[in-house]
Amino acid sequence: MKKINSFVLLCFLLVSIPHFSQNSSVEVKTLLKDFSGNGSITIDAEGKIYINEYGTANSDISGTGKHIYVISPEGKPTILSKEVSGAVGNTLAPNGTYYFNNGNSFYKSDLMSYKDGKMKKIATLEGFSGDILLDSQNDFFLIPSYTHPVLRKVSMDGIVEDYIEDERLKGVTGITYGEKNIIFVSNFTTGKIYKIDNNQSISELATLPVVYPGYVIGYITYFEGHIYGTGYGSNKIYQVDMNGKVEVLAGSGEYNEKDGSALEAGFITPNGIEIDAKRRRLYISQNGNGRPASLRYIDLPKS
Repeated sequence: MKKINSFVLLCFLLVSIPHFSQNSSVEVKTLLKDFSGNGSITIDAEGKIYINEYGTANSDISGTGKHIYVISPEGKPTILSKEVSGAVGNTLAPNGTYYFNNGNSFYKSDLMSYKDGKMKKIATLEGFSGDILLDSQNDFFLIPSYTHPVLRKVSMDGIVEDYIEDERLKGVTGITYGEKNIIFVSNFTTGKIYKIDNNQSISELATLPVVYPGYVIGYITYFEGHIYGTGYGSNKIYQVDMNGKVEVLAGSGEYNEKDGSALEAGFITPNGIEIDAKRRRLYISQNGNGRPASLRYIDLPKS
């Protein structure tokens, strides 16, 4: 989930929380400075990074952002589109089609596709939608909702149905696959990460430390037996194993953009996160609280 305007007070309220163990070889670096892409991230096979610009929040939590960006692995940005409205969530299909949620607000969002310069609406969903999980083998999407206690299933031809309805899902914006198509979701407001098995049964995996209530975790991604998530309110990046053990991967908790060794580096409301598995690189977008913030990355050591 993205920023609400009152959250600019964060910089005055952040406090330190205990650090957990982490790999001392991890470093935080900046790929692109003063960048307005502050939303969700997805990566193609060539290592190009696709990032939405949610912007800042209006009174109905719709975003002011107008752009979708594509950034080369070397950090060169191009604009995929400048005609969207507070885009949230994204994914890429094997054929190169880009999917995202457009025009999110308390009331509705539109699931859109984009390919070869053409944009198309697939479906309208009630409320503010989160990230997008694509089951490319079965041609459907799973999309959580920040405003509604439901995980929705959307077919390629726009049929929307409730996949799971559960009060714990209200506030969820992050979603990712683990091994064997196990689904993980993250709740922006509570910091809880849930596991959803193949029988659609929900169980709690872990809870991130709450530094700023209601603004705890942004997006999540899975890699080699761990969930990686952005500590939106703590300015840290977390690593969670499949037993629910939470560790700080990077971030001092200071509200700044400082590169360097893991626990000395600083973030500004980290939000989007995605793994380039081929290159073992985590990319992290930052909300920026109304101003451009840099695109960051962490190269993960080999296990």
